[in-house]
Amino acid sequence: MARLTVRRRGHARKAYTSKRGGRKIKVAESRVKPSTFRIIDRGKSGRGPKLVPPLAKGALGGPGFFNRPSEEQKKIVFNRAKKTGEKKVVGELRALHVFFKTTKPEMSRRALRLSKQVAGSFKDKRDVGYPAGFTRK
Repeated sequence: MARLTVRRRGHARKAYTSKRGGRKIKVAESRVKPSTFRIIDRGKSGRGPKLVPPLAKGALGGPGFFNRPSEEQKKIVFNRAKKTGEKKVVGELRALHVFFKTTKPEMSRRALRLSKQVAGSFKDKRDVGYPAGFTRK
């Protein structure tokens, strides 16, 4: 059981009318003080935030991938997709698309375009062979 520290910021609360058992009670505006307290983490274990692992060093041809010409980028991405699989490469490109969305929008759009090209050209084309001992009917 992990314990979490909750820190609530202070704020101004507006006046409101409360209905209690048929009566209306007016509550004046006031200032709510900041508070800090500890609670037991009620979340299910193993259900924490899903973090994207960092890209392997040199995964997409090393640093400066987006500084290369677009044909060379395409060649690198497709060769990597043939070796490691289309899903993995598309995942890496989509991660880059999200990471660069606000800081480097041009690179983000390029990563999205490349991921769509890879996903579109490899879809349903991978030949998955039968394991040894099984026969195809």
